[in-house]
Amino acid sequence: MTHYTANLRDLEFNLFEFLDTKDRFGTGPFAQMDTETARGVLAEIRKLAEGPIAASFTDADRNPPVFDPATHSVTLPESFKKSVQALNAGEWFRLDLSEELGGFGAPAVLTWGAFEMVLGANPAVFMYGSGPAFAQTLHDLGTEDQKKLARIMIDKGWGATMVLTEPDAGSDVGAGRTKAVQQPDGSWHISGVKRFITSAEHDLSDNIIHPRAGPPRGREGRHQGPVALRRPQVPRGPGDR
Repeated sequence: MTHYTANLRDLEFNLFEFLDTKDRFGTGPFAQMDTETARGVLAEIRKLAEGPIAASFTDADRNPPVFDPATHSVTLPESFKKSVQALNAGEWFRLDLSEELGGFGAPAVLTWGAFEMVLGANPAVFMYGSGPAFAQTLHDLGTEDQKKLARIMIDKGWGATMVLTEPDAGSDVGAGRTKAVQQPDGSWHISGVKRFITSAEHDLSDNIIHPRAGPPRGREGRHQGPVALRRPQVPRGPGDR
């Protein structure tokens, strides 16, 4: 028995009895996610949350990640990696993806109901699972090459993290000064300092995509671009792999 007990009844009451969402399951864009299927999703996530996901909560807190300055690498506690792998094994990250990226066709309200249990059981497990969500953002807003990168991120299980905080820009994110300047060869030179980057280095995946935020651009707001820890090979033609 772990420290966490999910309030599944509360989630089911709100989703399937009280809110208007009860009339949305199994209809329109959520045709394949009917009420029975949605209840099954919550039941499975509850088992994971109360079991293997919560299991590492105490041990991972008492045995934090270890940074090796010689290799600039981070090793996570084995117990924590097992918790993450337990969630990934069922590919539950697909709850948060569009069907075009292989998603389950779930409404956002069900996704957050499910992930509420993950957050309650072990918040760090949820934070380290941001790769697919950032892949979806790239796919929705990115260039054609970035859309291809999004698919690679999903297929290879790459991680991701937001890169916002700077030494002089904490809560005032708009004070950020990191910038990227495009070069004649199409590459970008990045200057600036980022810090306090959640899950920016770990041994859970082969690569980590850092969507780095740059300074504000007037009324356009902040801009952001993906930076890979290890440069990926993005296919550029039908026969290019």
